[in-house]
Amino acid sequence: MIDARQTRRILYGCIFVAAYVALDYVSYVKPYRGLGITPWNPPPGLSIAAVFLGGSAFAPVVLIAPAVADMIVRGAALGTKLELILSLAVGSTYLAGGLALRRIATFDPRFRFVRDALTLIGVSVSAALVAAALYVVILRSTGTIFQNEVLAVAWRAAVGDIIGILVVAPLVLLAATYRPWPKVEALALVQFASLFGALAMVFGYQEATAFQLFYLLFLPLLWIALSYGPPGAAMSLLFIQLGLIIGAEIRFGPDPGLGALQVLMIALAITGLIVGTIVAEREDAAARLRDQQASINRALRIRSAGEVAATIAHEINQPLTALNTYAGIAAKAMEDGRPDLVARAVERIRVESNRANEVLRGIRELLRQGTLTKRDVDLYAKLEELEALLGEDLEKKGIRLVIDMDPDFPIIRADGIQLQQAIHNLIVNGAEAILGVGRSGTVETRVLLSGNDDVLIEVEDDGPGFPPGFDIDEPTPFTTTKPEGSGLGLAVARSIAEAHGGGLTISTSSRGARVVLKLPIEREGNEQDRQRH
Repeated sequence: MIDARQTRRILYGCIFVAAYVALDYVSYVKPYRGLGITPWNPPPGLSIAAVFLGGSAFAPVVLIAPAVADMIVRGAALGTKLELILSLAVGSTYLAGGLALRRIATFDPRFRFVRDALTLIGVSVSAALVAAALYVVILRSTGTIFQNEVLAVAWRAAVGDIIGILVVAPLVLLAATYRPWPKVEALALVQFASLFGALAMVFGYQEATAFQLFYLLFLPLLWIALSYGPPGAAMSLLFIQLGLIIGAEIRFGPDPGLGALQVLMIALAITGLIVGTIVAEREDAAARLRDQQASINRALRIRSAGEVAATIAHEINQPLTALNTYAGIAAKAMEDGRPDLVARAVERIRVESNRANEVLRGIRELLRQGTLTKRDVDLYAKLEELEALLGEDLEKKGIRLVIDMDPDFPIIRADGIQLQQAIHNLIVNGAEAILGVGRSGTVETRVLLSGNDDVLIEVEDDGPGFPPGFDIDEPTPFTTTKPEGSGLGLAVARSIAEAHGGGLTISTSSRGARVVLKLPIEREGNEQDRQRH
């Protein structure tokens, strides 16, 4: 009986052989003496990628696929026995290359680091050189080629295989592992049009050789690689390679001039892969930096909360101790029938109570303190920065951040840093409230003008809302509805709003929690200076 796993292996094996034969067929252009030696040989790239993804399970089809392709595409021109020997020799080389790549623990098939591109380049060159050496040794030992052809055949075979691996293997690996695939923007059409234009210049400008203008292909390739990272680089290299095949056929005809161009193509492929991985590495570094910054911010909030809590405990300990002492004196005096002592103790209780109140008020003012540096602020730009900072991380947690604001919203005067921090706190509070009930949701931020010409910044989430009894008129520090909250987010946001002459209101809507931060628009100077140009 054949189980489902074996059925899948057979199916994948058939798909691999079919793809191998198809690639061999479309790339059989300008062959050397009718042999399977072409300027571009993509099947080895498919073999290495398949072995890396599927392991040794692909060994049988990788070993036999070259012979099947030779029989179908070239009619086994060298004879069935020699074709099988060549197939086993070449197939085993690329099987070993795929397994070696699989054993390199640091290799990431998504090409997130430069070392990944360099690793694939190293494996490609090594496997291609070994395969070319075995190929010419077998052909020479059987008298298929002459002694003076050995170097030429080995060189052509190695170059064709290297370029085939560098073009096909990254594309297959990325298609299987890279998530999410980059979203194609309208600009991509312009970029690939420029790539097509560069190919047209390389082969269409008759007053210069294709070698002289080959450098033009670097410009659009780098543009696309910088825009889309490894996937963009891989797609561009495939487009360029197909363009080289078609262009060389038109420009050179039967003249095998494409082989020399392929050497330049190797340099182009290496450049594209490395630039693409540099972009991916930069994105990873930026993501790590954001995570580290968020961790630092959390640590600072916790530290600040701890320091304020320690201050409260230290400062209020004495009046509380005194209150307890005078309460005991008053109780004892009442038992002893000494009303004068009771009156003095009660008076001291009143004084110590006022003292405790002053301590708390001072700590509250400490939370409110801070100077404002008001400048012209583009709120739309500030919200875009917050979306770039928080959006990706929230999306991974199942939280969708929605920014609803007119791009032509008036410029306002405010402390941009503190205002952005206040909105940041409100968005994070909303997201944490949703995550606290174990579900996904949306945090929506809207900015609009009120009838009184005030700026209203509304943050609404899909969380549980504020519980009954929560002080919606004045949220105080350390009062929180979240298990891991510090209770500072709303208080800090309110302090920033009031420092600007505005205020903050909170409520529970039909969706969840709704917080509105209100700021007055300062009308200083020419009104036209407040508008976006």
